[in-house]
Amino acid sequence: MNTSAFTHQVTSPWCYQVSKTQIQLKLRTGLDITKVFLTFGDPHQGIIRNGKWTWADQHVEMTLSGEGEFHRYWTSIITPPNKRLKYLFVISDDHDTVIYGERSIIKPGEEINNFNYFFYPYLQSDPVYSAPSWVKDTVWYQIFPDRFNSVPQQKSWPQGSVVNATHYGGNLKGIIDKLPYLSQLGISGLYLTPIFESPSTHKYDTSDYFKIDSEFGTLEELKELVGKAHGLGIKVMLDAVFNHAGLHFKPWDLAKVDPKSIYRSWFYFDEESYETFSFAKNMPKLNSIHPEVIDYFSKVGQYWIQEADIDGWRLDVANEISPQFWRAFRSAVKSVKDVYILGEVWHDANPWLLGDQFDAVMNYFYTQIIMDFFIYKKLSLKTFRAKIDDFRNRYPQLILKNQFNLYDSHDTPRLMTLAKGDQSIVKQMFALLLCSEGSPCIYYGTEIGLEGQQDPDCRRLMQFEPDPTQHPLHQFLQTFISLRTQYPALANEGSWEWITHDDLLMIKRDKIVLIINPTTNSYQCPIQGEVLYADKNSPLIDAQDIKLIKIK
Repeated sequence: MNTSAFTHQVTSPWCYQVSKTQIQLKLRTGLDITKVFLTFGDPHQGIIRNGKWTWADQHVEMTLSGEGEFHRYWTSIITPPNKRLKYLFVISDDHDTVIYGERSIIKPGEEINNFNYFFYPYLQSDPVYSAPSWVKDTVWYQIFPDRFNSVPQQKSWPQGSVVNATHYGGNLKGIIDKLPYLSQLGISGLYLTPIFESPSTHKYDTSDYFKIDSEFGTLEELKELVGKAHGLGIKVMLDAVFNHAGLHFKPWDLAKVDPKSIYRSWFYFDEESYETFSFAKNMPKLNSIHPEVIDYFSKVGQYWIQEADIDGWRLDVANEISPQFWRAFRSAVKSVKDVYILGEVWHDANPWLLGDQFDAVMNYFYTQIIMDFFIYKKLSLKTFRAKIDDFRNRYPQLILKNQFNLYDSHDTPRLMTLAKGDQSIVKQMFALLLCSEGSPCIYYGTEIGLEGQQDPDCRRLMQFEPDPTQHPLHQFLQTFISLRTQYPALANEGSWEWITHDDLLMIKRDKIVLIINPTTNSYQCPIQGEVLYADKNSPLIDAQDIKLIKIK
């Protein structure tokens, strides 16, 4: 028995409250383990058995919730008696059984030291983690404002590659003008990259955090945008750049020339220079443990909620900012409105998702696995399924439902370019994304096959001529978003089960099965039922085909 593979801690993602009365426990083992039982009870509660006082324990068999490359995952949701919990695991392979506790692994029949149990002392009335209830049902659309649409229309609105420093004239009025278009597509959340005063096109070098850049519009126009979006059932999330500022930020202006300035300690200076984001000298890094910095940007977060009624903050370079900053920021903005707090973290984000900082992160970790399978062809189907299982067990289920799932953005090459213009690959990838847990996002222009290499080429201009609603990708996305809305099991309300096949990718979400054929071969359809969607009009699962079937 591979006991070295056993992993459990009394902390997320292994142990966490899912409600006021229930807790979910997760155990990781090697692939050799065939059965796990959970022994649990109130640490203070006993009963008389055979004339002797003994602990009042209960026993439940744990569910195999995933099989990764090297591990199996076992879960149970239980209701601890009296809100107190003491527990251990009874683990078996084909030949042996052991008891796994916090301090040691012992054989059945050996005396169990009370210190070898795991303890969850008390279930609090307010669960540790919570996010806005609407997030899990939201389909996002990311806009880079300078490149989306302009009202009045600009004389020059070129197709193809763009010049990074050129301001093309997209603005808030242009976004307002296209809200009906976004609503028709099925979009229910709008994520705007920075719109505050800045000399650049991307606005990640902020000059004034309390002012809309005049190139984009005014506070009144932002209010109009948010109000009209809300009228269409669309939430609005803004981009917060608090890791660094721009060279025209007033505190920086004073700090850089005067070592005695009260703002000097807002930044990181040494004898020769100052710290920046990456190596960008136009982005001086802010001291995020400074109490005045924390207070200033907490007020920025509150201000735009109070003034414009926005629904969320996307946090740029969030992993380089101090935890105490984010705890204070969360407390400040949540005191105004239960907004969505989304961190930019490209790696494992569990430290930020304990309920005291972010509601979710940009889920590149998940989508990179999908990229490795569909785009880069690095993974076999079996390995792909295993890696997805590993990922799905990396975070608690209630966090997976709120993660921001995206393939491309202003920071990455565009999906159509990565797919080398193959629309069938893009369709397959979005079929999977829109049938997965989480809150999916479409980068502007994906629905018309907009291309672009790495930043800044990925920030090309959106084209509304010819009519984008006639584009096959637009029609596909519109259909799948509608199906996701019509059948909540495809999103965050359904179970997840692989249907094993050597060549077809098949996922069962309750009674609906997604079938994707990533090969160049055709197969008999192994699932019978009502066809909700078929990419190709054939009874077979043709090459590059997608089918969505509801089992009767």
